[in-house]
Amino acid sequence: MGHDAILQVRADRQMTEDETRSVHNIVGKYCSGVDYEYLDVKRGIDVYITNVASARHAAARIMKVLGGSKKESSKYLRVQGGKVLYQFTVRVKLPKEASGGRYGF
Repeated sequence: MGHDAILQVRADRQMTEDETRSVHNIVGKYCSGVDYEYLDVKRGIDVYITNVASARHAAARIMKVLGGSKKESSKYLRVQGGKVLYQFTVRVKLPKEASGGRYGF
C-alpha cells in the first residue's frame, strides 16, 4: 500500500541533533501502529506515513515540543475502486532559532 501522507519537517537553517532526535522519537510514538519511513532532505526530514491522522497528530506534537507553524495541503492522485485517492502533505516549519528541543516530549 502507498503512503497516504507526507510529514515534512523543515527549517531555514540546519536542524540540530536534538531537534532531529525529537522528531524521530515523536514519530516513533505517534505513528507506532502504521508503516512509515524517513527520508533526510537538505533542510529537514520527510516522513512517509500510511495514515493521515497519525501524520497530523505527530505534526501537532512536534509543534508543541519544538515550536513552529503548520501548513497542510492535498493532491489528487487517482480514482481506484470507485474511491478518489489523495496524498496529504503536512509541513511543520521550525522557528528560525533552535529551541533546544527535548529528546522526546
